[in-house]
Amino acid sequence: MNTGRRVHERYERRLRVVVRGDGSVIECVTKNISLGGMYLITDNDLPYGTPVELDLYLPALKEEVTIQAVVRWVKPDGMGVQFGSLRAREVWAFNQLFREGD
Repeated sequence: MNTGRRVHERYERRLRVVVRGDGSVIECVTKNISLGGMYLITDNDLPYGTPVELDLYLPALKEEVTIQAVVRWVKPDGMGVQFGSLRAREVWAFNQLFREGD
């Protein structure tokens, strides 16, 4: 039985992401992604609890999307964000991305 808090499996995938929040615009790259959120590699993090918008290109959709998220933790090499509500098409596109590495 898994007693950890993680609900969604993480996938090592690299996507370019622009994070907008708290008056900042930060360009970064993902270290890993799940349907719950992503780990962003950056030297310019935002404080815990900051609401952010993530602009990223999802290959399966062939277009850029904007996802609402919240900063949930900060480490020296980056920050973790938790997604708000994902639309069905975004969930589908993330699942396509996750399958690419299998």
